[in-house]
Amino acid sequence: MNFVKGQDVSYTTLSGRSYRAVIVERKIDFKKGLIKKSAMKEMTYHYLIEVQKNDLKEKILCTANQLKVLEKKVRAKKAA
Repeated sequence: MNFVKGQDVSYTTLSGRSYRAVIVERKIDFKKGLIKKSAMKEMTYHYLIEVQKNDLKEKILCTANQLKVLEKKVRAKKAA
């Protein structure tokens, strides 16, 4: 799935914990040569996200399979 800048997503860490995040940059928007591969497992990064946890904002490089779209819950009105 392709995400866009500013989109709210759910970021899942390697330990399985999920955090709310926002897409800051996409791989195709990175300057040439700025980001190529991670040091671990030779994975290619796809997104730069901003995660807020414990009142701190942290920017993280991640792959697309670590992200999910946050679904906005809509309350259905019951007919009286």
